[in-house]
Amino acid sequence: MSAATPSQTNSAGIDQDGTDFSYFAQVYLGTKSTPYNMLLDSGAGQTWVMGSTCTSGPCKLHNTFGPSDSTTYKPVSDVFTIGYGTGQVSGLQATDTLDIAGLKLSMTFGIANQTSDDFNNFPIDGIIGLNRVESDYPNFVDSLVSSKVLKSNIFGISINRAKDGTNTGEINFGQPDTSRFSGSLSYTPVSSNSEKDWALPMDNLGVGTKQSGITGTLGYIDTGTSFIFCPPADAKTFHSLIPGSSSTDGITYYVPCTTTDSAFFTFSDVTYQVSSKDWVGPMVNGQCTSNIYGTPVVAGAWLLGDTFLKNVYIVFDVDQNRVGRWTLISVSWSTINLETGLAENGPSSSSVTSATTSSSGGPSSLSTPSSTALPSSSASAGGSTSSGVTSTTMETESNISPTGSSSTGTSVSASSTAASTTGTASTSKPTGPGGLNGHQTSANTAVAESSPAASSATPVTTQKSNAARLDTDLFAALVLSLTILRFVT
Repeated sequence: MSAATPSQTNSAGIDQDGTDFSYFAQVYLGTKSTPYNMLLDSGAGQTWVMGSTCTSGPCKLHNTFGPSDSTTYKPVSDVFTIGYGTGQVSGLQATDTLDIAGLKLSMTFGIANQTSDDFNNFPIDGIIGLNRVESDYPNFVDSLVSSKVLKSNIFGISINRAKDGTNTGEINFGQPDTSRFSGSLSYTPVSSNSEKDWALPMDNLGVGTKQSGITGTLGYIDTGTSFIFCPPADAKTFHSLIPGSSSTDGITYYVPCTTTDSAFFTFSDVTYQVSSKDWVGPMVNGQCTSNIYGTPVVAGAWLLGDTFLKNVYIVFDVDQNRVGRWTLISVSWSTINLETGLAENGPSSSSVTSATTSSSGGPSSLSTPSSTALPSSSASAGGSTSSGVTSTTMETESNISPTGSSSTGTSVSASSTAASTTGTASTSKPTGPGGLNGHQTSANTAVAESSPAASSATPVTTQKSNAARLDTDLFAALVLSLTILRFVT
């Protein structure tokens, strides 16, 4: 689903695969300014693109980049290997220009020569890392700050829900898009324990009017992850608030398909709702899967992916000069302050309110803020917004041809084919999420070229712009192999 062209300066539309599983923007690399679909990943620091010498299966399906694509391409003899919640990638580094939203930066990024097969399942050619995790070269955010091209080093993100129709998702650099919310943004300082991830202390969470009692944990804001992941004990506590919920493994939970209560998350005494249309998956074989999984991607913390982010407009603030304007409490990382602002997404008649405890033990007011109306959703998206592993593909039929490519020439992945580390495949019922987990879990970015890591690293996953659909048997085998890998490691 291609995004509408933003009207705000230094902004880019955020496309999606039609299933709410991956969100990406067009990025132009090198002197030829060739466009690439790059996943916007606030859960990762490394930026990389599939390389022209890569022989892995996903690279054969995607657009690739190499020396012949740019006269300013400068190879760097350092190996990088990156592991994510889903998949791995490795290759060499190179320096060249990267252009997004009219911002052209010269930076060093990865040229992948090996990727794991997970990336067959998503229409992305690479990843832009949007957090501040350090490597031996300045990452995208560091490069943006040092370029001094923006008056304020912030970026705001709004992503769309496929079933809502017209895709108005966008990333805004330099200033937030005030048409996405009303009033002031509510800011929460990034935790000093987050190791330069965008992780915020959570005050509370629950469902409907029921509080979970889970407090003092961190919520990692991750645009590169499709769903919500949390410690198994927290998943059990959360789902115990839902009558009729069940689980056979403590990872995947089933909830009544009639569930309409919103989940809620509280930061800095402001509560944000997550609609049941996002956290409750569609009916598959008579059951609905919760999109909140008991998988501890980050030990002891929650990973708040696109299931959460479809309900808010979020601003990542990397500039200490923002403190005065929004009365922020700054948390210093070296010389740069990092804070994250949240505002509920979409039009409404009331303002965001702090969570107050009612007699039933839950927040008595979970209202949605008013907002300038977004463009009308006149176009049909036709896509499924769900998450469970199914026995059939769930592509958006309204914009995908029988060959598996969209009418715009950009492939859209089958929503049921995304690899997962949270359950085994089944033809009778969903057992794990089919989405992407792009949270960076490991990095090794300056290994000597002769290092064993260069040849033994298992690559990261992405999908190509003319990728064909994967059949059900292949998907089942892929998920099974990843499940085995999870238990072995």
